[in-house]
Amino acid sequence: MPELADLSALTAPLTRTDGVERWFDLGHDPSASIRLGDALAAVLSARAVTAVLHWEGEEEAVLAHVVAAAMRSRRVTVVQERGLLFTSADLPASSTVALVTTAFTSVRALAPVDAMMRERGHRLDCAITLHPPRLHLPAPPHGPAPDGH
Repeated sequence: MPELADLSALTAPLTRTDGVERWFDLGHDPSASIRLGDALAAVLSARAVTAVLHWEGEEEAVLAHVVAAAMRSRRVTVVQERGLLFTSADLPASSTVALVTTAFTSVRALAPVDAMMRERGHRLDCAITLHPPRLHLPAPPHGPAPDGH
């Protein structure tokens, strides 16, 4: 399976800083963005992901777009409004999805997206963050204990 080992090298041309502030400018170098998308798509394709989710925002959308384009899959926005999550479009039944994001925050986390996908009959396989560069796996769903309780 492709790895994320070189993710820092792929994001370096897209990283901007201003003192302690750090962000990604995926429009700065379109070729670098496409290379990043190809690398992430290889990882997600090996995991049998069928759709790419992303948070609202320009950089999030560009990131998901280059990944989904390389995978020839759907890109769907996760929208958070008044504490509720919803998606910009419906997914085909029983989709296996991945969330790609520049970074998690206190209000943009993996667990709520995982719960929303399970409620809708989909499976969130993983998430990939650029900062820190990492593959995140959702916690196993809570079910009855092995003894049935």
